[in-house]
Parts: sequence; structure tokens; C-alpha cells
Amino acid sequence: MSGNIANGGLLVKWHNTVVFAKPNEFFLNSDEEYIYYSDRSDGNRIYRKSGPNDVGKAITKKPCSGVTLFNVTIYFVSDDNNKVYRCSKEGKDETTFRGEETNEFCILCDGSIYAPAAARMLCLCGEKAYYADAGSGYSLACVNTKTNEKQIFPTCKPSYINTYNGDTYYSDRAQGNKIFRLGSKFSVFGESSSLLHVIDDWLYFYTNKTWKRLSLIHFGEAENV
Repeated sequence: MSGNIANGGLLVKWHNTVVFAKPNEFFLNSDEEYIYYSDRSDGNRIYRKSGPNDVGKAITKKPCSGVTLFNVTIYFVSDDNNKVYRCSKEGKDETTFRGEETNEFCILCDGSIYAPAAARMLCLCGEKAYYADAGSGYSLACVNTKTNEKQIFPTCKPSYINTYNGDTYYSDRAQGNKIFRLGSKFSVFGESSSLLHVIDDWLYFYTNKTWKRLSLIHFGEAENV
């Protein structure tokens, strides 16, 4: 999920169906009852709706980004001060969760926040975090979140990153934004691509003004969505 949010959260699985964001919607999350999102047409406030085609209702006042549903709590970065807040799924009991300013964050399995200052396109893969490191020329970085051991991949220049089943996928701006799997010199998709989302066993991405998906089990040819 964190990888989808890092890529804008433009797709979400809801009741066994992949739902695409409308032009005003970002950072889609879902549970059994609602789809949650940030509404660009209303100052990036958090909305929720009870179905893909329903009219949403605002549940918070703060403009925000990075909306993330974890268990029964919503986390987000306030556009006002770049601090991480949390609230209930009804938008109540809003409190500051992280006092330091941050650009992006993700939530570890124990419920704590991981938010390195240099991270862009931050997503998790188990106990490891992957991101484009602003302190290393936006090269791909991998950090063990328990030990803080950090590895930089200087030849990998990710525009977008996501993970699946222990593997890391990224569109490499140094190679025309082709999609690569970390550790392989061959691209899994050979055209310029963006907005890498993972749902079930599929990698969804945007290319040539079209959404496509690629099986992360069988690979083969990408197909239009």
C-alpha cells in the first residue's frame, strides 16, 4: 500500500474491484465500507465515499497529502506545516503524530512512522524502505528500518518506485523511464512509464496516456486496462 501512496494512490482495490481515481482524487485508501481520498477540488481535504461512483463527504478540514489508512486510523501530512497528523476514520480526534517536518512518510508494521528527510517516492518492502535519496543525487536507496543500515545504488535513478514479493521495481529516469526490477539489467517494460502501482499480482503503470498492467508472476506482454 505504501508504494501506491508514494505514486499518488490513483488506484485502489475495493470489494475485489480495481477502482481508478477521478481527476480530483489522490491517495486512495479503502476498507470494507468506504474509499478514502484527498480531494484536490476542495483544498486537498480528506473525503470518503461509500462506492466508486458515489459523492464523497469531507471528514477533515486540513489540506493534506500522503493520506494513509493503517488499521482504524488515518495518517496524513498537513500542507500547512508538513507535520504528520492522525485521526479516526470518521475524521475525529485529530492529533499531531510527528512534530518534525517531513516530505513523505510510511508506517512500519509496529505502527511507528518512518520519515527520512532525504526520501522521495518512499515505500516499504518488509523491514526495508526504498526511496530516491535527495542526498545522493536521487539515486535509489535501501534502508533497513531496524538497523538504519543504508545501501545506495548509484546507477539507479528512480522516478517512481514500488515493491512486490521482495522485489523492487522502478522507472529509471536515466534510461528513458523504462521499468526495471532491481538487480536486473533488463527492463520489464521498455517504454517511458510512470505512476507504478501494485495490486494483487499486477504492476499497473501509466504510459503513452494509457494505463497498462503487467503480471508480476508471468510477466510477458503488458496489457491495456
